[in-house]
Amino acid sequence: YAYAEFCKSKGIEAVPLTQFEKKEYPGFLGSFYADDNARSANPDTVEAYLPKANATLDYTTGDDDTITDWPVIQDGTDYDKENLYLIFIAGDQPYEEITNKDLNDGSACVVVKESFGNAFVPFLVSHYQTVYVVDYRYWEGSISQLVAEKGIQDVILCNNISATRSGALVDAMGTVLY
Repeated sequence: YAYAEFCKSKGIEAVPLTQFEKKEYPGFLGSFYADDNARSANPDTVEAYLPKANATLDYTTGDDDTITDWPVIQDGTDYDKENLYLIFIAGDQPYEEITNKDLNDGSACVVVKESFGNAFVPFLVSHYQTVYVVDYRYWEGSISQLVAEKGIQDVILCNNISATRSGALVDAMGTVLY
C-alpha cells in the first residue's frame, strides 16, 4: 500500500503485485513479540515480493566490510521466525547501494529508514537505477552530502511513527522535519 501511494504521489505507475514472485514465510512474531504468549498464538506471515529487475545489493557493515552481490530479498526458509524481516535488503545495515542493471538513466533515490523500511525498499528497485539505503541508527554520514555526491533526485523517509517523535531522525537529517 505504501508503495502504491508513493508511486501515485510521484506520478509513476506502480508495478502490479501480479508481476512479482511472491514468497511466504509463516510463523513470524518479530523480536517485540517473540516471548509474548498472547501474540504467539496468532503469528503473522511475512510476504516478500521479489522484483523482476536485475538488481544487485552491496552493503557495508558497521565494521566497514563491504559485502557485494547480496540478493535484494534473501530466501528466508532457514531464518529464525523472529528474524524473518532480515530477508529484506540484508537487514539493518548502516549503508547499502542497490543497482538495477536494467536501467541506465541515472535515476537515484536514498531511503532513510530503520527496520520498518526494509520491506518497502525492494519495490523501488524497478524505478531507479540506484537505490541508496541509509539506516540512520547506524550510519554516521551526512544525508545532504550523500545526496550531493551521488546526484540523488529523491529522498524518501520510511520509518515507524515512534521515529518521528525521537531525536534520532532529526539528527540524521541535520534539520528538523515537520
